Amino acid sequence: MKLNPWEPDLRSLVDRIDQGDVDLQPDFQRQEVWSTSKKKKLIDSVLREWSIPPIHLVVLPDGKLEVLDGQQRLASVRDFFHNRFSIDGKITPLDDKVGQLHGRFYSKLEPGVRRKIDQYTLRCFRISDYQPEEPSELFYRLNQPTMLTAGEQRNALFGPAREQLKELVAHFEHLGNDKSTIGFSNARLAYDDILARLLYFIEARSFGEKSTEGRISERFRSPRAFSHDVYDRCSRSIKLFSDDVRNAEMSKLNKASVLSLLLFYSRFDTADPEVDVLQEYVRAEAGAYGATELSGQAAQLFRDRASLRVTDVSSVVYRDFSLCFIYIMAGTQRSIPYISIQAIHAVRMAMEADNLTFEQATHKFVDVEAWSTTL
Repeated sequence: MKLNPWEPDLRSLVDRIDQGDVDLQPDFQRQEVWSTSKKKKLIDSVLREWSIPPIHLVVLPDGKLEVLDGQQRLASVRDFFHNRFSIDGKITPLDDKVGQLHGRFYSKLEPGVRRKIDQYTLRCFRISDYQPEEPSELFYRLNQPTMLTAGEQRNALFGPAREQLKELVAHFEHLGNDKSTIGFSNARLAYDDILARLLYFIEARSFGEKSTEGRISERFRSPRAFSHDVYDRCSRSIKLFSDDVRNAEMSKLNKASVLSLLLFYSRFDTADPEVDVLQEYVRAEAGAYGATELSGQAAQLFRDRASLRVTDVSSVVYRDFSLCFIYIMAGTQRSIPYISIQAIHAVRMAMEADNLTFEQATHKFVDVEAWSTTL
């Protein structure tokens, strides 16, 4: 099988597609599935003269071409040339020249701009002299990429917020957090993902803020750094967490439980906790508190919500409330900055007087929306 490089311009490719010389829909290809938003980003790359991944085309016996890899890219270019969507001039990072073209369809562009798009060359490979099974094997291999994690995607961004995140990750690792102490490593940038969420939540002063990957990534794409207060709270939270990890004989944690512990510690931005909440959690999980089992039930709910539906706002709130409950149960005169412990005492009384489980009492007395704003 031979792969011969070929660099046609976009106008030539679209003409050949329109004439039927390039087949975008061979039997093995999926339907055209890209959203308009994704198509607009491709055209934005063309306008900025950025590179686009190469296209692989199989040369058929009659000389026609069949798309092996790159169907969605070519379909997007064709649709733009056919005026099926317009230019989005507000894609970040903003570009003044592209911004001036916002909302314009291909046919409404000035001749010079249209000519520049027409002449954009696309790297292609024409596949010839192949055995029948070789193109399908190549297609399989081309479409087996490693899916990037959220942390890996954000690692490619540039800006002061990302640099702050890298500093905090280094701080987190320097304090001894690794696979041997917390149960998982920073392979695939797991620590980066946790600390990005911590920064995002503390800045919002809420973990009820919808934390979709897109919104978190947009924050790290911003040219605006996190404030000193937000950064310092994160740094101090990492220090308090790390100190307690060294002292705790614990079962291994996961990303959701580490994030919740860091959110809990972040409240102690001016005063130290009176109790090692991680050690209290470990003791509660092991059933160290006897017949009442109040803290044990809280530990169970924490563990459950750290394993299932981990990013739901209700799960983040229930994990946080569980830690606060365990902390207060270790000594009823204690307090936690930024929160009222009224709900904690209400849950305790309901468990003792009404024979409710911790989860039932939490569902009854904890206002998820209100509790999520206690940072």
